[in-house]
Parts: sequence; structure tokens; C-alpha cells
Amino acid sequence: MTKLLFLDTETGGLNPDFHSLLSVGLVAWEDFKIIDKKEILLKEEHFKVNSSAMEVNGIDLEEHKKNAVEYNEGVKLINEFCKNNFEIPPTITLVGHNINFDISFLKKLYKNSEIPYEQLFSHRTIDTSSILKYLYMTGNFDEDISSSDKAFNYFNIVASKRHSALSDAVATTELFEQLLKIYLKKD
Repeated sequence: MTKLLFLDTETGGLNPDFHSLLSVGLVAWEDFKIIDKKEILLKEEHFKVNSSAMEVNGIDLEEHKKNAVEYNEGVKLINEFCKNNFEIPPTITLVGHNINFDISFLKKLYKNSEIPYEQLFSHRTIDTSSILKYLYMTGNFDEDISSSDKAFNYFNIVASKRHSALSDAVATTELFEQLLKIYLKKD
């Protein structure tokens, strides 16, 4: 089976051109096994956040700063994690729940660090939310469980710390495995 990189981010808001990227959760996965995982906390001189995002992720910015690294160091840590867990090239396929949101912040991080995102990451992605929406629309689920809260609840997946980048990336990995098991039972 293909190695995949599960990604989740915690941010200071919804706009990658304005809001701060606060943390990145990475999970290297292959053949129903987590190979490696890492969370990288990021800091800026002045965080750009809104109150609703901070209410959701529950991050205390003063505590966060104590363990966070500058953006350029964060990119180096992401690259190191990827090089330790993937053969590059080929580029890495990213997986997540509403993955395009996380990718938009990751691309901005790489752009600000003047490192080409495309050298490491594929344009191909897997989105568990889209898979769930498709399964609902094709009658495989009686209700729409495409939100992460509903999906985790439906499959009894417990995130150790909900809305932490690493915990949510691990939970999304478990969700993806559950979706694969559904498909594999049909064959």
C-alpha cells in the first residue's frame, strides 16, 4: 500500500493570507500502521488570531510560545520528518479532513520560507470529509456525517485532545482506516 502523510493544522482564523498558523500535526502511515508522528508548534512576533478560532482550538498563546519555533525552523522540522519517513521524490500525498484548508496554510508557510511546496508535496490529496459526503450521497450512510465531530462520534474515535493538530491528525488517520475497512468488506 502507498505511504500517506496525514496533516492537521491549528490556526488563528480561517484566512491563510492573514491569520497565523499555530501548529502542524503530521502522521506518517502505511498498511494500517502509524509509522511516525510529530507536532510542530509555530510562533510569530505578533500572532494574528480571532477570538472564535481561539475559542475552538483552546490554545493559550503565552504557553504556546514557550514550546514553539519560528516559521523557518518549523519548515525544516516538517522537511526532516518527511525525509525520515518518505522516499522523495516522488512527492508525498497529503490526507486530512477538509484537507484543502490545512494545505492553504501549509502552502503559505512554505511560501513565506521561500521553499517550493511542490518539491515535497503532491498535487494529489485525499479528503476524508469528501469521502464521507460521497458515501452519504450514494446511500452508504443514513445521515451526513462529513463533519469531523460527527464522523469521530459515528466511528467511536476519541481524539486524545480535540483541536490539537497532532491529536486530530491521529484521529483522522483512524477515520481513514475505518473508511478503508468499509470498502474492503464489500469485496
